[in-house]
Amino acid sequence: MDNPGGRMLKVKRHFEREAERFDKCFFRVAPFYREAINALVLGLPFKSGKGRRIIDLGCGTGNVTLAVKKRYPEASMVCIDLAENMLELAETKLRRYNDIEYWRGDIRDYDYGGRCDAVVSSLVLHHLEAGDKKEFYRRINDILPAGGVFYIADFVLPSSRYLVKAYREEWKRFMARSLAPAEIAEMLARHKREDRPCEFIAELDLLRKSGFRDVDVIWKKYNFCVYGGFSSK
Repeated sequence: MDNPGGRMLKVKRHFEREAERFDKCFFRVAPFYREAINALVLGLPFKSGKGRRIIDLGCGTGNVTLAVKKRYPEASMVCIDLAENMLELAETKLRRYNDIEYWRGDIRDYDYGGRCDAVVSSLVLHHLEAGDKKEFYRRINDILPAGGVFYIADFVLPSSRYLVKAYREEWKRFMARSLAPAEIAEMLARHKREDRPCEFIAELDLLRKSGFRDVDVIWKKYNFCVYGGFSSK
């Protein structure tokens, strides 16, 4: 039987080990990641970042926060990550900015009582069990004001077994451009151990049931998607 607590500890240890080479390796294993980040930032509906507060769930080394700050330099940010080493690298990458808060821990344990205008997440929510998401999404919806948004970039599952296999083969072909067969096998084994992607149609429905409106897909390439919606307030 799967042990969610033990699995999340393995995820944390994995990212602690991988932090220093994360950026170099990540773009070799995550197809279209730069496109996805651009789409995620595009979904933020603000004319200006002045007075805005945006939370980055699972910030990693700070790639999404950096992209948000380039578009909205006056916005303040909160970077949350499970791995201390990741946060240290994010702080180094984002050292030019003095309006970023860093918090280490599980995204489910953060105190979401403060005001924020948007929540973004890149390649972290597939680590959560499906049963945990409904309550978590409701918490996110509750803290957002009218006009606030929640946008996610993540791996998801298609509806058919055929596409599950087809997408997997496309991913393997992408990784084969720069990784050895043994590295690809380890990446696939790690994905099976640590990740819990949800069926995409069910994921969109869950966001609606959690109170979000205007739920939509901003960008999609195979099983890598950027999607989300507006607070229902």
